Amino acid sequence: MEPFKLTRLEMAKLMYSLKGQLDLSPLTILLRSADLTIEEAEDHLKIPEFIIRYERKKQKTEHGLSTNEIVELGNLCELTSLKSTAIQNWIKRDIKDLMGHPELGKKYSIDQAVILLIVRDLKSVYDFETIRPILKTIFNTITDRSDDVVSPLRFYEGCARVLDHVHQIKDYTRKESALETIVFQETDHLRDFYHDLPDPEWKKIRDITAVTVLSVIASHIQATAQAMIDSVLTKHDMK
Repeated sequence: MEPFKLTRLEMAKLMYSLKGQLDLSPLTILLRSADLTIEEAEDHLKIPEFIIRYERKKQKTEHGLSTNEIVELGNLCELTSLKSTAIQNWIKRDIKDLMGHPELGKKYSIDQAVILLIVRDLKSVYDFETIRPILKTIFNTITDRSDDVVSPLRFYEGCARVLDHVHQIKDYTRKESALETIVFQETDHLRDFYHDLPDPEWKKIRDITAVTVLSVIASHIQATAQAMIDSVLTKHDMK
């Protein structure tokens, strides 16, 4: 069966739900994203078991995630591909000092899971030597949520809002601005979303949001180019 493919805005909403900060349950968000009933979804799409368990418990508290569940969760999102081995390496080696230990018993918090999704988006373009200072600029001491400029989930939602607006632009060729200019223009529109931030902190978030969004777009372009060449080579081999 196929996995769900959520937009990043839908993924942000799912994360808020798993954090116990939304009236809608995670399962309801998945079903609405696919416009399916639970019966239809069970026939065609793979529903992660931890989301089924969350639904049964009717819990309103934050749901901790194992590394395997973070992989399952991340792979529900479009333009995202996670592997357990990569996640384990990131946690144990590449961003060990930034990720910290599991915050909810033996499981990771939703914000920790979101940090890994942000790393995945940045990893499309940047190496960890660049990613680490990017994360520190936004979140300061990664293991201390109290000194964040914004929370990981709020930052992820801001990126998702920009991507959503960019995707709605159907024909870039008719725009006078280049794609990167459009991204920066859309990022500027987040000022109201971050209305509580002083200008210096807002400017940090604005610039890093644009960088992250461009990284996601670059990943999409790269994946599209790879799919096209795979198709061309397959056709050539079939002749």
